[in-house]
Amino acid sequence: MIRRARFSGSFYPQNIEKLNELMNFYYDNIKLCNKYSEPIGIIVPHAGYIYSGKIAALAYKKIFNTSNFKRVFLIGPNHSGIGSNISIYDEGSWETPYGKIKVDTKIAKKIIETLNINNDISAHYYEHSLEVQLPFLQYVLKDNFSIVPITLKDQSFLTVKNIAKVLKPLLKKGDLIIASTDLNHYEKQEITYEKDLKIIKAIEQKDVEDLYIQIETNDITMCGYGAVGILLNLEFKDVNILGHTTSGDVTYDYSSVVGYMSAILKNSV
Repeated sequence: MIRRARFSGSFYPQNIEKLNELMNFYYDNIKLCNKYSEPIGIIVPHAGYIYSGKIAALAYKKIFNTSNFKRVFLIGPNHSGIGSNISIYDEGSWETPYGKIKVDTKIAKKIIETLNINNDISAHYYEHSLEVQLPFLQYVLKDNFSIVPITLKDQSFLTVKNIAKVLKPLLKKGDLIIASTDLNHYEKQEITYEKDLKIIKAIEQKDVEDLYIQIETNDITMCGYGAVGILLNLEFKDVNILGHTTSGDVTYDYSSVVGYMSAILKNSV
């Protein structure tokens, strides 16, 4: 079973030469080394590369300076509303212009069994938040890694806490956990900056409860807060915010923007 690329040619280039050119630009001047590390988490946006590619690249460039990953947990929101509340793609592979990446079926099915969920993978068919991360990974890791794609329609506090509890004992050296999210949506630049900074502060303080409080009390339309909540519940010791921007910084239309940020979470320097 192959999940075909649905967003190449729109969110990111479908043409290999153009995709390579863009990745060469994003990864310019980094030195890669094949050193394993403890599990690392990153927070990255998932808009079209023209809007959020540079800010996402800050995280990818940072981690590939120090690490080589064999398994990647991809966690993001369910924008379409299709499929189950928690959906884990549990067999086959995903395909992008760079080729196919295998799903870690054993771990995916173990998570499904432990969570005791009615799993419906149709949630992944029209979802972009995970697919757009794959070219960044494939450019460096080629096909030498597997993925565990998880998309969330239910991003409630208790659900997120429970998923983190299930994931934590499964993590090992060589694992990367990606939380895919954009920040506030479709308000003026100054309002979005103000709201985004509340989210960023909660992440810096590793405070899951405050993240949810800020979203609720300030009407912040962050789409992947559940994915970020899972990362924070995994209790990484160090959080480093790498960058923050908005779509307005690209389009110069500041009347209705979307916020983007990237961060890295780890347990050692």
